[in-house]
Amino acid sequence: MFTPRLTAFLFGCSAAVFAAGPIAADPIAIEDLARLPAITNVTVTTDGNTMFALVGPSAGDDKDRAVVASWDLNDLSKPPVIAAPDDDGSEFVFIQALKNGYVLTAVRKPYTGSLGGCSEGKTTGSTRTWVVKTLITDTSFKKFEEPFIDLGSMRGRSKNTEICLRMEARGSVASRMAGDPDRILISRLNGRSFESELGLLDLTSGAVEVVYQNTSDRSAAYYDPGDGEVMAESVFDEKEGTFVQEISLKSEKGGSFQKQDALRIDLVERRELDVIHWDDEAGLYYINTNKLSDKKQIYTFDPKTQKLSEMPVFSHPDFDAAGVITSTVPSDFGKVLGFTYDADTTRTVWVDAELGGIVLGLEQAFPGQEIDIIHASDDRNRIVFKASSVQHPARYFVFDDKAKLQAIGAERPWIDPADIGAMDLVYYTARDGRKTPALLTHAAGWKEGDPAGKAIVLPHGGPWARDYAGWDSSGWIPFLSSRGFAVLQPQYRGSTDWGLDHWRAGDGEFGYKAQDDLEDSAAWLVSSGIAAADKIAIFGYSYGGYAAMAATVRPDSPFQCAIAGAGYAESAKILVDADRSRFGRAAFASALAGRDVIKDVSQASIPVLVFHGDRDVRVPLTFGQTFYNAVKKHTKATFLTIPDQPHSLPWTPDQQRMSLGAIESYLYEDCGLR
Repeated sequence: MFTPRLTAFLFGCSAAVFAAGPIAADPIAIEDLARLPAITNVTVTTDGNTMFALVGPSAGDDKDRAVVASWDLNDLSKPPVIAAPDDDGSEFVFIQALKNGYVLTAVRKPYTGSLGGCSEGKTTGSTRTWVVKTLITDTSFKKFEEPFIDLGSMRGRSKNTEICLRMEARGSVASRMAGDPDRILISRLNGRSFESELGLLDLTSGAVEVVYQNTSDRSAAYYDPGDGEVMAESVFDEKEGTFVQEISLKSEKGGSFQKQDALRIDLVERRELDVIHWDDEAGLYYINTNKLSDKKQIYTFDPKTQKLSEMPVFSHPDFDAAGVITSTVPSDFGKVLGFTYDADTTRTVWVDAELGGIVLGLEQAFPGQEIDIIHASDDRNRIVFKASSVQHPARYFVFDDKAKLQAIGAERPWIDPADIGAMDLVYYTARDGRKTPALLTHAAGWKEGDPAGKAIVLPHGGPWARDYAGWDSSGWIPFLSSRGFAVLQPQYRGSTDWGLDHWRAGDGEFGYKAQDDLEDSAAWLVSSGIAAADKIAIFGYSYGGYAAMAATVRPDSPFQCAIAGAGYAESAKILVDADRSRFGRAAFASALAGRDVIKDVSQASIPVLVFHGDRDVRVPLTFGQTFYNAVKKHTKATFLTIPDQPHSLPWTPDQQRMSLGAIESYLYEDCGLR
């Protein structure tokens, strides 16, 4: 029953995929955001013959667990091969195509037990969390191998240590090595040293040849994606009272490492330097760094003369350079195709005219949407791509022979883009004059000249992180926009990838000037005519939850209410990981310091909803409970526990239904923002 329904959906009438929605906006039903996507995580093998994806189950099946599926891209009329997770609470959460019909998939299941401090678990007592296994299988989905941990290292280990090893061994594919017939390069945990290592995995035999062993102060900085050879390594060291990163490079394939003084950076000063590409023909490395500028820029580096290029080969005046796109097809493997930079989203400046022209044509066919190339054949006659935006959940297509466009499927075809507002990159001025970027999603149906409405200020987590434009997989932005809220995501000081100065401006200012930035964003919403002064709330998760807690206890709050998800109210809580090493304390502790907002609960003047998952080990449930128990004595407060929810996505449909339902009720009833 399942397979025919899936086939009909994926390869049915393409007109349904492109159909325009009604002009009037309607609130998106919580169920439509909570349910699993119809198809997601589409991925294609290096040879372009096989496609894999996670697929939502059909009606009548277990709606809370995805299945894995594979298709023959040379004959899409064939039904897909499908496999469901075991009946032990396991869930498929990720899939990545490899080569020769092989695929990596990640499976998780709930775990409760002693971890002794492993993987963010408690040092004593029992921890409620999730165990993730990274496995490799093929198109039959009959046999799953576990190459990302040396099973021999399990011998003699206690059960709890074995669980710890499996939790830490969330290995990954470093390179699919398209030119190698059988092997890929993987990163995995060494069960004896508890350090990660790079190894060449033979997909046929399962044998792993270790090519590089990382240590606590030395790690692979760049490997050749063609053959897996480590060409650069980083060494972390204490020099003259500070901590530095030093880079050693090979000047040719098969050579020895030589330290490059010109590439040394000061980590305490938050300088960054990444080796991102080796041009074997020219004998040059590509380096992305903010060593010489506020914004990250890309230079070439000659390991023989030990000099950077006089000028960057790529930079952007307003945004950080992000990286380089290179070809992975055998005919021009390693050729630079384009450069990327971080604006409202990661954008590309194409060097390759052919591929750049194809992407430009697709962007014109899908106006206002971002085009992500999933696979491009050697001759460019087959392109598999994804189109998406803040209004459009991802849709997947095959573009064959440069003329024929075929729909593969849509993640959420039941959602009408007209029910979600458009997103803009905006800037506002903080009270001390700092120019601050923000992403503004308008209320659905908004048009210039509309009267001021209601809004949500939505600070991101981290705090060393940032927001990107595009479809919000948490569901929060489409949920709020379709209910008439404008949503502003301030990139407050301390946010990363907006330049070094903006990042370092947050040092020690969390709960102080970084919190001012959030209040100033609310003032901007009012002065811009987007929101009425009495119709603004703040909602955040993780560090954003901390910011919502801080807003609750700040005097003269511009917010009507606060929603704090998985937050903490003491700045020391964010320093737990940093405090585990001298380097962490020196480089990060003072920078990440902030206000203990729990000390200010007597000043609370707005209502607050606190929600928290009970399998959250990164920000444990007790952190939210502690703030709630303190603040409820001074203002109206509500606490909600989300059963089995971990800190990070993916969350189950039941967890989404519960949290979105609580947020909707709270905004309408307790906050009065109907």
